Amino acid sequence: MARAEEMTADNQEQKAAVDWLADFASKSQEALAKRAAEKKIAPPPDEKALIAALARKDHTEYDRVRAELAETLGMRVGTLDDQVRALRKKMGADDDKDDLPHWKVEPWPEPVDGAVLLDSIKRVFRRYIILPKAAEVALSLWVLHAWTVDAGDISPFMVLVSPTKRCGKTSVLILLFYLTPKSELASNITAAALFRYIEAVRPTLLIDEADAFVKNNEELRGILNSGHTKVAANIIRNVEVNGEHKPRRFSTWAPKAIATIRGLADTLEDRSVIVTLQRKPRDANVERLRRRDTEEFKRLRSQAARWAANNFDKLVDPDPVVPVALNDRAADNWRPLLAIADLAGGTWPEDARRAACLLSGEEQDGAVNVELLRDIRAAFSDADEIRSADLVAKLAADQERPWADWKNGRPLTQKQLAGLLKPFHIVSATVHPPGLPDGKGYRRADFEAVWDAYCAGQNTVAQQVGASEASKRPNADEMGTSGDFRSVRGSVSDGSKNGNLSYSHACLDVWTDRKAGNGVKGHSGQEIAPDPTDPGPIPEFLVRTAPRRCDHCGSMLGAMNAWDWPGRPDGIWLHPRCEAGWMNSGGRS
Repeated sequence: MARAEEMTADNQEQKAAVDWLADFASKSQEALAKRAAEKKIAPPPDEKALIAALARKDHTEYDRVRAELAETLGMRVGTLDDQVRALRKKMGADDDKDDLPHWKVEPWPEPVDGAVLLDSIKRVFRRYIILPKAAEVALSLWVLHAWTVDAGDISPFMVLVSPTKRCGKTSVLILLFYLTPKSELASNITAAALFRYIEAVRPTLLIDEADAFVKNNEELRGILNSGHTKVAANIIRNVEVNGEHKPRRFSTWAPKAIATIRGLADTLEDRSVIVTLQRKPRDANVERLRRRDTEEFKRLRSQAARWAANNFDKLVDPDPVVPVALNDRAADNWRPLLAIADLAGGTWPEDARRAACLLSGEEQDGAVNVELLRDIRAAFSDADEIRSADLVAKLAADQERPWADWKNGRPLTQKQLAGLLKPFHIVSATVHPPGLPDGKGYRRADFEAVWDAYCAGQNTVAQQVGASEASKRPNADEMGTSGDFRSVRGSVSDGSKNGNLSYSHACLDVWTDRKAGNGVKGHSGQEIAPDPTDPGPIPEFLVRTAPRRCDHCGSMLGAMNAWDWPGRPDGIWLHPRCEAGWMNSGGRS
C-alpha cells in the first residue's frame, strides 16, 4: 500500500513537472522577464522530477528553455546540462528517441568490395550534382572516412565553397547526410553547443551556411580547428559540479563537412579538402534530389558499415604514398583518404592521387602571399636580378591579378611589395641588371629557398622527383615517374611541334611527346640523334591532369580548377576568379 502511494506521488510530481515545463516554455522571453520581475512565476515543482522531465525532452525543446530555466532554478546552465545529460545516460534506451531514423544501420550481411562500393557512392554524387573534376572522388572517399574516422589520427574537413548561392552546396550536404554515420545537418551552431553535442553524440557534423556565423566567430573557429587532429581534439571548460567549479575536458573529434559562400578562414581551409562548386549551367542535366532517405541510401550505408567493420584495423595509423605535389598539411589531409583508396583497390589508388593533386596541390594554395611569390617567380623569368620598379610594373601589368588594383583601386607599390615580402625575410638590395641602371631591387638567390618551400607545385616533375635524393615520395601517377624525363624549356630547337607539347602540372615547363631520332629533324635538316635519357611520350598522368591556359582570360599564371564541360572531353581550366564569368557567358568566352 505504501509503495503504491509512493508511486502515485512520483507520478503526480512528474505530471506536475511536465505541466509546469509546458507553461514555462509557452511564455515568450518578454513575458518571462516581466513575470519574473513581478515575482509571478510559480515556484517549480520538485527539482528531481523537473530534471527527469527535461531529460525526456528532445534536444531542440531543451535548448529553447535551458538558459531561462537554469536561472529560475538558481544554477548555472552548465550544471543543468550535466545533470540532464547524466540522467539521459541512466535512462539508456530513452536516449534512442532522439536518434534520427537513418542512424540505425544494420551492417550488410556479406563482405563488401571497397572499389565497387566507392564506385556506387561516386555515381550517386554524379547523378544529382554538377561537380568540378575529381570532386566526386574526394567526396566518396570522405564518406568512407566518416565511417572509419577513429582508425586514424587526422580528420580533414570537407569544405564546399561557392561564389554565390544556389550552387549545390546544400544538396551535397544532404547526400552526405544520408551516406555517413550518425550525421547531423545544422545551419547554425554555437561554440558552446558544438563541443557539447560532439561529446554527447559523436556525430558526422554537417554545417551549412557557415559564411553567416563562422567567419567572425574566433571561438567557434578555434573549436573546429581543434578537431582536425585526434590528439589535439579536446577543449577544457569549467563546469559546476555540486556547487563547485571544476575543469572538464570535452572532445571535438568528429568528421565535419562545412558549406560556405566564398572562403573560410585560412586556418580552417588549411585543414580541409576544398571543393569549389558553381551554379549549374542551363544545358546540364542532373536528377532532382528529393531530400529524403531512399532504399539506395540505406543499402550504401549498410555496405559502408560492413566495409568499415571489416577494414577498420587495416586503416589504423595509415602511411600511404603521398603525391609530391601536396604540401605537408595537404598530405596530412589526404593521408586517410589515400589509405582508403589503396585498401579499396581497382582504379581508386590512381584516381585518389589525381584528385589530391587537382584539388589540393601546391598551386591550389590561395594565400595572397603565396600567390605573390608565384607571380614574382614568373616575373623573374630567367633573370638573376630585377629592380623593384620593374617588378611591381610587371606584377601590375596583368589586370586579372590582384596587384593591378591592390589598394583603393591603385596598383601595388614598391613599399607595399616590401611589406608583403617581409614575413619571408626577403628585403631589397642594390641590384645590377644587365643593360639597365643600378637600383634597389631583388635577387633570385634570395627567393630560391622560399619558392622551394611555398611554391613547390610550380617545379617541374623532374625537379620535384629527380632533385637531390630523387625524392622518396613518388610521383602522383604512382608509375615510378622520375627525373629521367627531359624537360624542354624556352625555344624548342629539336623540331618538335607546339601542338605536340603539353604544359606540365605546374604550367611552367613543357614536355616533348616524341623521341628524338625517330625521323625528327632539326633546323639544319639533319636527323637529331636519339637521346638515351628521353622516355618518349608524355606520361598519361600529365596529359590528363596538366593545366593549360585559363579558358576565360587566357593566362597561364595562378591557380586553376578543372571542370567537366559538354563537348569538351578534356574539360575546361579556369581561375577561381574567372569561373563566374565563364559560367555566365555559357562557355562562350
